[in-house]
Amino acid sequence: MLYIFESAFDEVEAVSREAREKLSGLEAVLKSTAESLQVLKDRLDQTASS
Repeated sequence: MLYIFESAFDEVEAVSREAREKLSGLEAVLKSTAESLQVLKDRLDQTASS
């Protein structure tokens, strides 16, 4: 799931500045979601290794 959000975030970064400005709200949501998923993944990995 994290891969999907990171890929979408990469796609948003690849578009032109003008288009990205129009998508800035989406970009912020995707970045926040990717960060949250990374934290969750790290916690799950930590729990699994304990």
